[in-house]
Amino acid sequence: MQELAFEIRDNSGAAHLTYHFLSNPWVREGGELGVTTYPLSWQILYTEKNLVHSDPVVRTALTSALPFLWSEIKILSQKEKRVMQLFSEQNMGKDGMSIPLRGLRGEVGLLTITSRNIHDFGRDRRRVYAATFSQIGAYMHEWFANYGGRREALAPPRLSIRERECLAYHGEGLMTQEVSYRLNISEATVRLYLATARHKLCAQTTCGAVAKAIKFGLI
Repeated sequence: MQELAFEIRDNSGAAHLTYHFLSNPWVREGGELGVTTYPLSWQILYTEKNLVHSDPVVRTALTSALPFLWSEIKILSQKEKRVMQLFSEQNMGKDGMSIPLRGLRGEVGLLTITSRNIHDFGRDRRRVYAATFSQIGAYMHEWFANYGGRREALAPPRLSIRERECLAYHGEGLMTQEVSYRLNISEATVRLYLATARHKLCAQTTCGAVAKAIKFGLI
C-alpha cells in the first residue's frame, strides 16, 4: 500500500499523499499515519509531539462530510496555528485537500493530498481531485480497516437490484438523465436509489459508493 501511495502521488502530480486513520467507534485511537509519502522527519515530529490532537485538518475532518481545502479551514487556537506553521516549514506543499472517510462500522479516516502550486486546487481541478481521490480514499480506508487489523470481517450490505443498476451505470460515467432513460424511471427516483445506496455503503459520495460496491462484488 505504501508503494501504491508513492505511485499515485507521482502520477497525479501532487506534492504528497497521506491516508490517516483517526478512530473507530469503540476505541479512541488517532494520530496513525497509515500510509504516507511525507518525509520521515515529519512523521516522527507529528507522532512524538502528538500533533493529531491540535491538528486543525483532523478537527475539520471529524466534523465534515465533504472534501475541503486547507486554505478554507478556520484556525481556532494558537496550537492549531503552530501545527500549520510546522507543516509549512517542512516545505511539503502549498495547499492541501482533505477528504473525510467513514468505514462500514463507523471507522473514521482521512485522505489528504498536498499541492506543489497554490493554484492546483482551482474550481475545475478541485472537482476532479475530489471525485478521483474519494474513490482512492475509500479503497485505502477499507483496506486498512480490514487488513490492517482494525475491523473484523464484515458481510457486504444488501443492495436492491435498482440500487446496483444505478451505481453500475454511474460507474460507467452515465449522468442521472441517461440512467433514468436506460431504466425507464424518473431522475428523482435515480437520485433516491443512489442516496439509499450511499447510506447502505456508508459512502459520502456516489463515487465512493461505486468504489465500495465494486470492492464487495455488488456491481
